[in-house]
Amino acid sequence: MHQYQSLLKDFLMVRVHSYRLTLQCSQERMAEKLRISPRSYIDLERGKYGFSAATFAFFLLILPEDDVLDLLRSLRKLIDKEDNHDAA
Repeated sequence: MHQYQSLLKDFLMVRVHSYRLTLQCSQERMAEKLRISPRSYIDLERGKYGFSAATFAFFLLILPEDDVLDLLRSLRKLIDKEDNHDAA
């Protein structure tokens, strides 16, 4: 399970940072959208901490539906790749 926590943390760190840049918003504004403190957002973006379930839910809610599906498909591929790597 720990390997998946790390995988998910890294995956979401990249995605949230990329999405923030796409929106052209500040870290403070992104923190507001996720309903967390700016310090917590900065820590998330730097990979110091992982997403809580609530923060992940708010992230999904701010994404357009097509982006949510893309995120989930990409995550599934990443996990499948990890599973296949472990099986080898």
